[in-house]
Amino acid sequence: MRVKAEICRAQEARQLDLAVNDPLESRRIIAAAAAKAWGLEAIQAEKREAGHLDPLDKLDAEITTEFAEENLIKRNKYAG
Repeated sequence: MRVKAEICRAQEARQLDLAVNDPLESRRIIAAAAAKAWGLEAIQAEKREAGHLDPLDKLDAEITTEFAEENLIKRNKYAG
């Protein structure tokens, strides 16, 4: 399941807040890294939601179609 851009941006904001306000430096560092990761995921989600396909999305679709076709052939072979 893919995460929507809105959720990514909310998590990014939450992590940025922790990166600034957490009392422990180690958690601030981790939160900053998490915020960056959520931001990058948000960019990808925004592209997907705008209809831009990632090459991996296309490859995933092709692989899924291939498996579905193979499954259909097997079912027809054993049903007949």
